[in-house]
Amino acid sequence: MKKYIKFVSALGVLGALVSSCGYVGNHPNENAPTDTPAKGEITVAVDESFQNILDAEKYAFEQGYKYTKINVVYKPETEAINMMLNDKARLVVVARELTEKEKKVFEDDRTVYRSYKFAGDALALITNKTNKDTLITVKDVEALMKGKIKKWSEFSKGGNSQEVVLVFDNSNSSNLTFLMDKFGISKKDKVPFFAMKSNKEVIAYVKSHKNAIGVIGTNWISDGDDPASLGFIKDINVMSVTDKPNPTKEDYYQPFGYNLALKKYPLTRVIKCILKESHMGLGTGFINYMCMDQGQLIVLKGGLLPLTRPIQIRTVKIGE
Repeated sequence: MKKYIKFVSALGVLGALVSSCGYVGNHPNENAPTDTPAKGEITVAVDESFQNILDAEKYAFEQGYKYTKINVVYKPETEAINMMLNDKARLVVVARELTEKEKKVFEDDRTVYRSYKFAGDALALITNKTNKDTLITVKDVEALMKGKIKKWSEFSKGGNSQEVVLVFDNSNSSNLTFLMDKFGISKKDKVPFFAMKSNKEVIAYVKSHKNAIGVIGTNWISDGDDPASLGFIKDINVMSVTDKPNPTKEDYYQPFGYNLALKKYPLTRVIKCILKESHMGLGTGFINYMCMDQGQLIVLKGGLLPLTRPIQIRTVKIGE
């Protein structure tokens, strides 16, 4: 997917970019890779939930740095991490830190573990276009995840007697893992859910099933300039969520940029870039590009929350 973003080349500055997200050290050896921060080819493994934003970052970076090639592979979170641990990917983009066992691979390879916060993201809950009740509480989401409520009528005003079908993009989905961790659920077989193969398939399923609630990464529907994103959102409803115990209608929020910035939407998470690179190579260049001004503008344009560059939120009174 091409993103037509005006890019200002800064080859002379890239060597200093390591300060934006953190310095990646240089440990030379006789078998050292030949790529540099602005030249070469690497593979990046990315959680499929973040495909839209990484497609945009990759396109802009390669347009500015003509001698680079970023091969992006989209996988479920665990598979993406395993690619990096097995040296099949230089960089991984996921929604969690590595476990101590996974970090041990870095120690064994004598490579410093580097993890950088890249963007603020959220889980979006989506329903069929015919569903008129689009309000839900975090408490109800937890009850659905734990099987304590099953029917729309148990939490939705005017809801029918049909059972709710929770739909995730994959049985190894980071979206599923996030909610399990949030609600203290230890085993997947305790969650009544239906697994697809991608966020795109979740959207398609919700479009054709009136009783479904789909769980997707918000970057699939948050870019107002992306025809694909606009096409998705016009065919489904995005639910508004609250974590307040006795909410009014004004307490519910949708998972879009301004609500993420104001910390009003309750199902938020952080997208992280984890780098397994023991020299100052293309992984260093790409990750620091994403964390600097140009990359963070792409994050903002995509409807997510920039985390390494400040943003200004202004209240504008209509009529003034």
